[in-house]
Amino acid sequence: MIKRAFTLVEILVSVVLLGLISIFTSSLIYQTNDNNKIYEKKVKEISKVDTVIDTLYRDILQSTSNDIKSYNRYSILKLKSKNSLYGIEEPYISWLVLKQDNTLVRLESASKITLPLKNELLANVFMDKALTSCEHFSINLSKDKKSILSFIKLKDKKPIIFEIVNL
Repeated sequence: MIKRAFTLVEILVSVVLLGLISIFTSSLIYQTNDNNKIYEKKVKEISKVDTVIDTLYRDILQSTSNDIKSYNRYSILKLKSKNSLYGIEEPYISWLVLKQDNTLVRLESASKITLPLKNELLANVFMDKALTSCEHFSINLSKDKKSILSFIKLKDKKPIIFEIVNL
């Protein structure tokens, strides 16, 4: 008589192999999830920087007047532009870096912005925190006043440089 069944040893070996395969697969899934979170964070950072650069570019490109004050590592850019994030017709816009935490901010208002901001004017000014850890923010107007060169350096990042020609 021939028996057609698995022995106890064969069943134990297959259970152990199945356990090893499931451990390997689950660790691979967890590692993939961790990598996806890291990449998602990087993509969000890059996307945010791109959005800020695009907004700055549009502010400068659509400006009707500008005033640039340059200091050691930072510039203050004041514009009157047609680019508005808040539906203001020809808003006054200022870009500057806050000293206490090196945050690049964008101010937008229907009335002219004077710095430092007074408490009674804060209600009329929209402030957007653009980028943190800004080590250098420089805006320079060319001698012929036909182009603006922008230089932004964030901590542990490559510098962002762009030029807008034919203002």
